[in-house]
Amino acid sequence: MMKLRFLPLWCLLGCLELTAAPPEADRIVVLGDSITASGQYLEYLETILMVQTAKRYEFLNLGLSSETVSGLSEPGHAAGKFPRPGLHERLQRVLDKTKPDLVLACYGMNDGIYFPLKQTRFDRFTTGIEQLRSKAKAAAADVIHLTPPVFDPLPIKDKVMPAGLNAYPRPFEGYNRVLDRYSEWLVGRRSAGWKVIDVHGPMNAALAEQRKANAEFTFATDGVHPTKEGHWIISQAILDAWDVKHDWVLEDLVEPQGRLAALYKLVGDRQKVLKSAWLEACGHKRPGVAKGLPLEEAKTKAEEISKSLVALLESSGGFTKKEEVGKPAMEEKAGTTAKPGLFPGTRSVWQGYDRYDFDWQGITATIVAPKEAAAGKPWVWHGEFFGHKPDPDAALLGKGFHIVFLKMNDTLGCPATVKTWTEFYQHLTKQYRFSKKPALVGLSRGGLYCYNWAIANPGKVSCIYADAPVCDFKSWPGGKGEGPGDPRNWALVLKLWNFKDEAEALAYKGNPVDALAPLAKNKVPLLHVFGDADEVVPAEENTLLLAERYRKLGGTIELIAKAGGKHHPHGLQDSAPIVNFIARHAK
Repeated sequence: MMKLRFLPLWCLLGCLELTAAPPEADRIVVLGDSITASGQYLEYLETILMVQTAKRYEFLNLGLSSETVSGLSEPGHAAGKFPRPGLHERLQRVLDKTKPDLVLACYGMNDGIYFPLKQTRFDRFTTGIEQLRSKAKAAAADVIHLTPPVFDPLPIKDKVMPAGLNAYPRPFEGYNRVLDRYSEWLVGRRSAGWKVIDVHGPMNAALAEQRKANAEFTFATDGVHPTKEGHWIISQAILDAWDVKHDWVLEDLVEPQGRLAALYKLVGDRQKVLKSAWLEACGHKRPGVAKGLPLEEAKTKAEEISKSLVALLESSGGFTKKEEVGKPAMEEKAGTTAKPGLFPGTRSVWQGYDRYDFDWQGITATIVAPKEAAAGKPWVWHGEFFGHKPDPDAALLGKGFHIVFLKMNDTLGCPATVKTWTEFYQHLTKQYRFSKKPALVGLSRGGLYCYNWAIANPGKVSCIYADAPVCDFKSWPGGKGEGPGDPRNWALVLKLWNFKDEAEALAYKGNPVDALAPLAKNKVPLLHVFGDADEVVPAEENTLLLAERYRKLGGTIELIAKAGGKHHPHGLQDSAPIVNFIARHAK
């Protein structure tokens, strides 16, 4: 994982026109499009503020996917299902109901509707921003603007269109230059006393720097929505503007270990509960947004999470020293004898359970142990992204399951990986008497790991839970269908499978969608959770195709579709269906 901590010096200089201190506000309402709605940069921001300052903010994320401040929408948006919602349809209700002290607003990405720069569209953007300011000021709220993140045509180079056309059913390849102009205008308004934090500039600079080492690097695999590294850049631009200094790096929050990661998870849980409820309470015109809890119920749930946050913040040791995070939990407290390890390696605490990280044949293996193993020692085996959306794992640990991960990044479930998995399976079942039928969990590309191993070992699997899984490498990373693909990982496929050329890879019949018969014969139950608008791993080419073929073979598969859902976020707000599925089928 890349480490992103410092921003370019010119970014810091660009922030000097702001008051270099955190805001005095108590309640901060955040408005924006799907980039804001995803919540990551706000979760990073609040977590760092919580450990680096004494101030406790109330962040309300009211970002709405597809939204513009300009009121514009391109023809055929969302395949013609609905036009983009405009902020001003709901803005007054948001201000009246939330009563913010500060509005943090990030618009621009959708406002040029992915067309070349045009004065009338630019004027609609500037007018919309000015109206936002006017309404917020009338509601006695201060306003801070964020410039839009970057648009990156590289990962979708086969999907963009050149300049000079009359229509743009797909994005204009030079759209980032449009965002350059929108950002320049916003930054220029500082001279009129506006508070503007430049996000666009730092992301452009960081992208250029990363491309010096890796020409295929991107902050947005679909050209628009930032990766976690991109969201980290956004959060750091805000923290720098507010002169909040820290030594944390992205891994300290997203790697599932240590007390800062636990704090980050609680912050995210609280923001998500409140976001859905407030969106519902304020109302909007965007179809496909999952309904939140009733507002009072959400506030009660958020208050319970807040109590856990306070307890964690007040726990001994604090969060002032980075080296404390992830420290092995070898002793209960000073002066006591360490508990004997159930497994080799370094012991730490994850989600309140003992976690062991150890070397196995040169590969990092991770096992999280329950307080007491259930009969038969059931276990969950992750293909990739262990620790992402950990609620199901935490619940299953409480039911006596072990959680297992073998870190084989960038191998995509290739034949060599399948062989290594089989050897590790034999080690766990013989050395530690784990169940001979683990439950497999495959998120995104992790689907290739799980399905390829299961197809090779159909009698050794209790069930498969897959979330927006890759089921055909021609779809991702190949990008031979509707998705953008990933050139770097497609090159890895050709290398790892020893294909002589792309034609041989495209003719390959060993992808999960093509090789389901062994699983159906062994009656392996499947559960897929997916977004029906997944732009990275299209459901029609993966989950839905696999489901159709599996059912024709007599197999059983449960589908949970998230209406309007993209590739991210994974999981479900209520993970009970996932937990119950695995617990029901575990052997």
